[in-house]
Amino acid sequence: MKERILRAVRGQWADWLPWVPRIDLWYNANSYRGTLPAVFRKDASLEEVADYIGGGYHKVVPEFLKARTPEDTIDRGIGVYRLGEMACRPELVGVDREVKHEGDATTVTYHTPVGSISCKMLYTEEMRQAGISQTWISEHVVKKPEDYAVVGYIFKNIKIHPAYDSFSQRQREAGDRGLVVAWASTSASPMHHILKHFFDSTTFYLELYDHPKELHQLCKDMEPYFEQICKVHAQSPAEVIHFGANYDAMITYPPFFKEHMLPTLRRFSDLLHDQGKFLLSHCDGENRGLLDLIRESGIDVAEAVCPYPMTKVTLTEVRRAFQGKVTVFGGIPSVALLESVMSDDEFETFMTRLFDEISPGDRFILSVSDTTPPDAKFDRLLRITEMVRKQGQLPLKSRPRKNEA
Repeated sequence: MKERILRAVRGQWADWLPWVPRIDLWYNANSYRGTLPAVFRKDASLEEVADYIGGGYHKVVPEFLKARTPEDTIDRGIGVYRLGEMACRPELVGVDREVKHEGDATTVTYHTPVGSISCKMLYTEEMRQAGISQTWISEHVVKKPEDYAVVGYIFKNIKIHPAYDSFSQRQREAGDRGLVVAWASTSASPMHHILKHFFDSTTFYLELYDHPKELHQLCKDMEPYFEQICKVHAQSPAEVIHFGANYDAMITYPPFFKEHMLPTLRRFSDLLHDQGKFLLSHCDGENRGLLDLIRESGIDVAEAVCPYPMTKVTLTEVRRAFQGKVTVFGGIPSVALLESVMSDDEFETFMTRLFDEISPGDRFILSVSDTTPPDAKFDRLLRITEMVRKQGQLPLKSRPRKNEA
């Protein structure tokens, strides 16, 4: 399976269509609720479920709930992680961190020579029931203009250390059942990082209008952090690097993407390509209007691509815009697995049409976008496996269309 995925990433033909369902949130929710299908033990692992389904291991998004120590995720409020799926380990230098736990809330205060900032993160029972694997930032670090300089100080002084041994361990654990993607950053640039982690979206755009000088200075302060992240991952054992996530035409709208994200993506993709590596981005939102920019960015794999009916764009439009230069990883919208949205007949019709749309199957890795929902009909995952085994030999054979003789 790993080789099939890599061949799709490289734009080469494999023997069979890679089928790599993302099931981590579904697994988290049902394992926590005690509602895993009866065929599994109560303590069945994620990998055991994946083996039963019959697809490959989805090793793109880290398992945040399986942090090795609290230190791995404690800086989630500033978008800094130390996960086994990363090929690096950030170190905060010249910063004293104060952590306070109160029920479902965790407050982290950062004390620096230029001032202090704080953030609050929540992980509630409702989130556990839903299988959500990350805490929610309920209080962001930037609350007033003076806070920009404090955040800038923190990022200017972060040191990035290689963590190749721990990442290689993840690769050994997956073996040939899946491709372990090195998770470099959920942000595609400093400005994108600020949007994702330091404000809610509305406040960010107000700040971009009210305090552009402070925002752009913070971007400059963060550039060394991103440069270190990119260089360390470019030299890592990983074949594919995850950089950037959550693109959406409403939030990261085309002019914003072009000005604030495209240059960083291009620089990193060039760096990776020089090392024979590939760049993957988590393109899970409404991508109409962004497809040409994604192609131009140097991204090699657009992961979590979610088509109609969950978004406005079809797989045919996605593949046409990518012009054979970007591999699609996804294609099955999560709603297709919900009986409340699609009947069994509608699901069968949708999947039949999907195989026609992606034919002949080049540069395509079949997966659920963005992820399998907690209340998905499990049998539909098994049905997709059956379809892939019956008709997934590459190149795919397309059926004659009605307007064809």
